[in-house]
Amino acid sequence: MRWPGWHRSQSIIGTASLAVANLVFSLLLLRYGSAAEFGSFAMLQISQGLAFGVSNALLGAPLLLFLKHPVHTDAGLRGFFAANLILILPCVLVQGAIALALGLQSSEAFWAMLMLCFGVIRWFGRHYCLSTQPESTVNSDLTTSALMLSSAILLWSQEQVSLLSALQFCAVAQAVGVLALGKRHFGLLANSPFNPQWRHVRVGVKRQGRPAFVGALSLEATANGHSYLISLLAGPAAFAPIAAAALLFRPTLVLQGAMAMYERPLLVRGVFHSIYADVYQSYTQLRQWALLSWFANLLLVAALVVWGEHGLWRQSEQSSMYLVLMLWSAIMLIRSVRLAPATLLQASDQFALLARICTLAAMFALPAVALLVVFSGAVSSLWALLVAELIILYPLLSGCRQQLASTAKKAEHRA
Repeated sequence: MRWPGWHRSQSIIGTASLAVANLVFSLLLLRYGSAAEFGSFAMLQISQGLAFGVSNALLGAPLLLFLKHPVHTDAGLRGFFAANLILILPCVLVQGAIALALGLQSSEAFWAMLMLCFGVIRWFGRHYCLSTQPESTVNSDLTTSALMLSSAILLWSQEQVSLLSALQFCAVAQAVGVLALGKRHFGLLANSPFNPQWRHVRVGVKRQGRPAFVGALSLEATANGHSYLISLLAGPAAFAPIAAAALLFRPTLVLQGAMAMYERPLLVRGVFHSIYADVYQSYTQLRQWALLSWFANLLLVAALVVWGEHGLWRQSEQSSMYLVLMLWSAIMLIRSVRLAPATLLQASDQFALLARICTLAAMFALPAVALLVVFSGAVSSLWALLVAELIILYPLLSGCRQQLASTAKKAEHRA
């Protein structure tokens, strides 16, 4: 008999392997590539994350509620998969525009677009499989990360580390990861253009997708708007120090994303059936693991700072990197604190509230970051990002407390 945390551990292990693979590729570019190459790769990873967030907001949230119903047809599922394929087109075009704006060659832009295309297909399929067949999700994660790690080792051994080679191998790994999601997923994906049913997609996008989409964009503007502004205003090389700090805390980000994806369906089920004990347990576990992952990552970063022979940045950059790492660790702490409340509000269909909170923070963050980049430098813009995170935190915690109280009251009435 498997222990209760088996599926949660599987999800975390699979996502952790992807985090390690992305970390290895980024560290290779940081160590052996130019600052512009590393900054460009980091920027493309961020824009790919935005595409994941848009897909998850517009279609992933409605899909979760569609799968929650005891009866759902393959035609309805094909509608969601077909909508995701349609959504990929503008995302790919935006990725190509960003690549060209960063000054990349046409071949590099092509592979960046291909990496995003297969990545969004795999991400949405992963979202579906996580609710229906979690083992396929783990298989896909492990397959993708194994291919990325082996190709990174190959490039390092042959001294051929470059931005183009990194994009090529990442795109191929994502494509193979799509196949590793299994026959059931591939059948839905391949047949999605044929006779899809759009009714559930339209209803889901209208009810959950639109507010979630606004929330995703405003949250992206707050969380990563500085990345786009710095890269466009000062160039990818200026973004490299901040990208290096974000890279070192990426394991926390990826692990927390995996934990949130695992707990969200449990929270949806608990809120829907007004089972307060289940809701509070999932919420508490997510909050504790988020803070624990941040603290463990902080210890690793501290060890790296103490060990001065890592070669990731020059000795002359040490003092400025101390400031960047200090600010970024504080930003990641606030994001770790708000992970559980945000996930609970998403599961409670409070997307409109989340959109208002994130829009308010973005209205402050974007102009403040732009002004600081122009007049004070890229690193100073992190102060504006830190304030924006605090703007998000208070109303988020308040809304979370209200939702927990509402669920507890409904549970009492049911009893």
